[in-house]
Amino acid sequence: MKSGLLITVFFFLMSVSIISQNKENFFSASHEYFNYMGRVDFSDKQIARYDWPGVTVRFQFTGNELKLHFKGGERNYFDLFVDGEPFEILHAKEDTIAVIKGIIGNGPHEARFFKRTEGEMGETHFYGIELSHKGRLLPWEKEVDRCIEFVGNSITCGYGAESESREDDFDPRTENVGKSYATIIAEALKADYHVIAHSGLGVVRNYGDSQKVSTLLATMPQRFGRSLDMDDSIEWDFSNWQANAVIINLGTNDFSTEPHPDRVVFQRAYEKLIKQVRLAYGAVPVFCVVGPLTNEPCHTYVKEVVQNNGLLNADENVYFIGIPPTLLDADTDFGADAHPSYSGQQKMADHIIPVISTVMGWQ
Repeated sequence: MKSGLLITVFFFLMSVSIISQNKENFFSASHEYFNYMGRVDFSDKQIARYDWPGVTVRFQFTGNELKLHFKGGERNYFDLFVDGEPFEILHAKEDTIAVIKGIIGNGPHEARFFKRTEGEMGETHFYGIELSHKGRLLPWEKEVDRCIEFVGNSITCGYGAESESREDDFDPRTENVGKSYATIIAEALKADYHVIAHSGLGVVRNYGDSQKVSTLLATMPQRFGRSLDMDDSIEWDFSNWQANAVIINLGTNDFSTEPHPDRVVFQRAYEKLIKQVRLAYGAVPVFCVVGPLTNEPCHTYVKEVVQNNGLLNADENVYFIGIPPTLLDADTDFGADAHPSYSGQQKMADHIIPVISTVMGWQ
């Protein structure tokens, strides 16, 4: 982070969205010049609601004054990048106006407001931004033709990625999807990406469940079609955004503790998830990743799903990527609760990137 920069945060009892109506140079979240990466709900047309990790608000502006109007939730944390540089880590439990200090020059500047944490940390309400009297909001003109969707669990969320010890307990301040293999892969391949991930969830069985099949808490396939991770009432419209490739990294929680799900039950549910992807995105490449925090029988079960998919469905566009546990160094590559640290996440990305690059023909 830039040294010497301060952020002033004001808390109001009334809604920021109401206060903002009286601001002279306020641009609401629904303004056409904002560019959103990730699943966002606009049921209230003036407010952008979201909770999946990695959701990003991107915009360009002039002037050296910027105020972000948002509510972050109880344990959410955000990165603000200005002109490609990390500027501030933001946290706002209630409706907040975050006054950003230290922006140099009149620009135009490029900003990214990035959600580090997952849905269970709380729902975000982004109301818009306020600029200086002469400041202008400019169109986001950067277009990409590569889009990747990641479906996963805590590893994909970047759980503990900024922790320095495997003995640390979970802390939302050290969870950062920006340091997960998902972001590393997307940035290396110059792709936009969506992260549909939630810690502790599996294909059919969630972490620590006493049953072979979880029924009390929705699994990841059951959340795949949601606009919001923690709200099952709003379906996502897949026509809003189309992935060119999908990376699934699930199974760790299914097999991390006993009792393990039955082979046939697990494989049929995994096949159903692939069918969900097919309905959403068509015949795009699907990469089924296993590891590095699980080994057998998960590796074999998922590899068989991929092989059978080709034989039974004549679908050769599904690929298996196994990450061996030995890829990560036990002393240096783990953060909180023995999850991959940033260095471990980098090794995972390095293992996966060549496969995607080859299959997709992406440099």
